[in-house]
Amino acid sequence: MILVIGGIASGKRTYVRSLGYDDAQMDSDPSSDRPVLLELDELLRAGALDSQTTKALLRKDVIVCCEVGQGVVPMDAGERAWRELVGRTCALFAEQAEKVVRLVCGIPVVIKDDPVPVSQKEACS
Repeated sequence: MILVIGGIASGKRTYVRSLGYDDAQMDSDPSSDRPVLLELDELLRAGALDSQTTKALLRKDVIVCCEVGQGVVPMDAGERAWRELVGRTCALFAEQAEKVVRLVCGIPVVIKDDPVPVSQKEACS
């Protein structure tokens, strides 16, 4: 799985298209059979993911999420909790991802590029 992160309008979808995916292959519904999940951050706004949904998402080709943890800390406790949840969930997915790419001003910055998925590493040990 590839985790694509970045601020709003940073070029995340354009980057996913450069990987060969078109708009018809992208969806924000976690139960969709489309290979690209958009808006992980908004999915988390609706609540934490259960283990079954998390496992399904980890089987996606690409997960796209807005970075929400930078900038001014919100006064609202609910907004702070949501930002914390997004950050922790991205950390979990990044650990499992083969590749993590952050988009900055439309420029992809590869944070992690591991051609061997974690699941295969565990099977080898």
